[in-house]
Amino acid sequence: MTFFKAVTMFAPLLEAPAQVWVDLIAHLRAQGAGVRESGAFLLGHKSEGRRVATCFLPYEQLQADALHDDYVALSATSFSKLWELCRSNGVAVVADVHTHRFGPGQSRSDRANPMVALKGHVALIVPRFAQGTVCLQDLGLYIYEGEHKWTSFLGSDVGRLMRLIEVGAT
Repeated sequence: MTFFKAVTMFAPLLEAPAQVWVDLIAHLRAQGAGVRESGAFLLGHKSEGRRVATCFLPYEQLQADALHDDYVALSATSFSKLWELCRSNGVAVVADVHTHRFGPGQSRSDRANPMVALKGHVALIVPRFAQGTVCLQDLGLYIYEGEHKWTSFLGSDVGRLMRLIEVGAT
């Protein structure tokens, strides 16, 4: 008797063009200079269970002093600018991303203060202030569940939930 294991392909939660990701990591690396956190919003389109990033907006473009301290901080005015930019360009925030000095784990502040406090929001953490080679499996991927609760993914689970795509590839 032969048994077949069903193989199913599912769409990842988050996709981004490979070049957008490379440019984002290069920006985070340069902006943090290996000594402080840096971050950005990934903008694009959302549908049921799927998010496709098409570009990124660095935090410091919303607020010049967003990276002034040892952590990222954005004011309510910055979020007003973000939502207006999204409306005028027909995009949505599909995720936020920021760096940490060491590993990809969430800090107590990250858990308590989601950048977008809506259920299903995706937050990414890049370790080592984005210095050196950064692979998807190095990241922390966190999904906000509401009420300051998160579902956490690390290692190979991040590679399963996030995919970099080549634009124009079929």
